[in-house]
Amino acid sequence: MIIRASFENVLSFNKETSISFVASKSDLLPAHVFRAQQRDDISILKTGLIYGANGSGKSNIIKCIESLCEFAVFGKPQKLLEPFKLVAQPWGISKMEVEFKMGDKYYAYGVAYGKQYLTEEWLYQIGSRDGKPIFERVVSIEDDTINISKALKLEKKESEFLTFLAKGTPKDKTFLHEYIRRNGKGIDAIQEVYDWFMHMQIIFPNSRNRDIAVRVLKDQDFKKAAKALLDLFGTGVSDLKRVDVNPEEIGLPDEFRQDMEQKLLKQGKGGMVVFDNVRFYYVELKADQTIVWKELRLVHIADDGSERIFNITEESDGTIRLLDFIPMLIDMKTNDAVYLIDEIDRSMHPMMTVKLLEFYNKILNERKDCKLQLICTTHESTLLSEAQVRNDEVWFVEKDDAGVSHMTSLIEYKPRQDVRRGYLMGRYGAIPFFGNLENTNW
Repeated sequence: MIIRASFENVLSFNKETSISFVASKSDLLPAHVFRAQQRDDISILKTGLIYGANGSGKSNIIKCIESLCEFAVFGKPQKLLEPFKLVAQPWGISKMEVEFKMGDKYYAYGVAYGKQYLTEEWLYQIGSRDGKPIFERVVSIEDDTINISKALKLEKKESEFLTFLAKGTPKDKTFLHEYIRRNGKGIDAIQEVYDWFMHMQIIFPNSRNRDIAVRVLKDQDFKKAAKALLDLFGTGVSDLKRVDVNPEEIGLPDEFRQDMEQKLLKQGKGGMVVFDNVRFYYVELKADQTIVWKELRLVHIADDGSERIFNITEESDGTIRLLDFIPMLIDMKTNDAVYLIDEIDRSMHPMMTVKLLEFYNKILNERKDCKLQLICTTHESTLLSEAQVRNDEVWFVEKDDAGVSHMTSLIEYKPRQDVRRGYLMGRYGAIPFFGNLENTNW
């Protein structure tokens, strides 16, 4: 569970800016809080709703956390997030850090980087009163040094190997990733932190969850649950099926299609899922070494009771978006993980977005001691009145005249009236302000 995230000189964040999911003392909706179990524990919110106008920087929060996740898991992100540009010299040092709870422990992991390489990397085990470093790494053009906590009481061979490992870590990649890649020993915390980042789920508006195509095929319980959710949300979809398709007519480039078939023939058995923008295809090798292509399609029931098969592109944007959420909603019933969704309301009717949050809240009430966490950016003000939401779960993001994003918690306003109405009236900021149409001179 994320406790706090902070960013400095990255995207629309200039000076260090933080968002916190530490719960207030309010006893409202107790299932929404993982309460401190002992004196040194921290009470953490299980939900976070982040509001802001278009261009306010709310999506940048998710992007920064995703980038840090990629640093941890892959050594470096696919593309470095750029620094804050609205200054004279935009390429300074960018920093990102996330504090989180993993099991019964609390950690802080962060990186600092410039244009070409990392300058710092750190991992701390933290508490409500103090923290202790697991490792601290400082990188420069000339040198790369790392300090491993003496409290770990490493054996001489382990210590020597870690020093060797640190020196062999590329300057543009993280030591945490290199430790995992090289099967490092002696620092259990690194494995724990890596696993935590690996299980984080991040969904952007243009993300397409390929997991659903595989799980519908291999897991009948998952398929049953997926059908139930599609019915719950009123999509009109009664079933999901694989149907035979002509590979030459599905629109995939011939070279790509032939490459997939050659890879499968080399394997000698099995199959693969191929994703094309929205549609899911299966290429399978039969026992007689012939190749067949199938597609995941959705079933609707006609007025005479017969089935009608639709491909995914024939469905509404809202139904397609829901398909991205279904694996998450099913896994939430049993798994503890952090889920981050950018623009949860995109392509969704307001009441469908409310229903999503209701479903999540139902899980929290059923699993009161779970360590689930759902953090979303949204424009949907209906959630503030129709969904069960605590004041400390709501944040507002707004840019100042210098183009810098700032974050404010709803709890700081101490609202006494209808929060949705207050938000739409601009009492908390984070809404768009428009010019006068009369000044357009059209």
